[in-house]
Amino acid sequence: MGELEPTGERLLPEHWEGQLVHAEHLARYRLAARIAPGRRVLDVACGEGYGSALMAAAGAEAVTAVDVDQATVDHVRERHGVDAKVADIRSLPFDDDAFGLVVSFETIEHVEEPERALDELARVRAPGGHLLISTPNASEYLVENEYHVREFGHDEFVGLLRERFGAVRLLYQHNWLTSAVLDEDALRQADGDRALELDLTKVAGVEPRGELYLLALCGDDTDVELPPTGVMAGTDEAHLLAHRLDDALRTQQRLNQEAQDAHARFEEIRETARWMRSTWSWRLTKPLRLPGRLRRRDR
Repeated sequence: MGELEPTGERLLPEHWEGQLVHAEHLARYRLAARIAPGRRVLDVACGEGYGSALMAAAGAEAVTAVDVDQATVDHVRERHGVDAKVADIRSLPFDDDAFGLVVSFETIEHVEEPERALDELARVRAPGGHLLISTPNASEYLVENEYHVREFGHDEFVGLLRERFGAVRLLYQHNWLTSAVLDEDALRQADGDRALELDLTKVAGVEPRGELYLLALCGDDTDVELPPTGVMAGTDEAHLLAHRLDDALRTQQRLNQEAQDAHARFEEIRETARWMRSTWSWRLTKPLRLPGRLRRRDR
């Protein structure tokens, strides 16, 4: 089985295991798995296929995964045993009303003609079915991504969805640092498919429109039980960022001091030049300097 290249366009769990980006992606698919049981599911831009497999394991009637890349589709079939097809989100090769749940995470920002893509997602959703979709919030997502064609602000994205669906229920994904007290077994656990029993609270809030990612459940109605879902990552990235920030601050302080020292030296030189010009010897030797100036000007 061929391994996919970690280009950064698609999440490969084995390359980002335990990191925050892995937790972000897994949280979205764990949410989708809550409403997948008994439904025909379409996973649009399935990537490596771990999310399609998760929804199948949760009890979906059937899962179809699509991606624009043939090698990715072959990988999904071979590794996860999921029905996978090559397809463009702007022209899905399925009948109208074919799926009870359509899932498309972090896809729309990669697409030329996003309005046409949303029309297709709406077309293949069956009456009574749902679309669960996500995109980064352009005003908060500050990472440069070479694969993004068009990023959406909160209001713009919501507006596009409400033009196409009778009901749009907004969900918000954001990242927090977590401090947890666990027993030995839970401390060792690194299984993203196994839920922890936690008494979890928050001490920091974010107002809507300040979320990092916006998710939406769309359909004729959205009266579906969707409990809050989270996935913890390690803190190594936070420590690394803290060290990098500390190094950057130290470098800035050093550069500021060097700039101050250079400015002080410049002022010393300027004051010395002023003093020299004020001396009798400088004035007396002025005629001797004039021929040199004239020669330089003639050149």
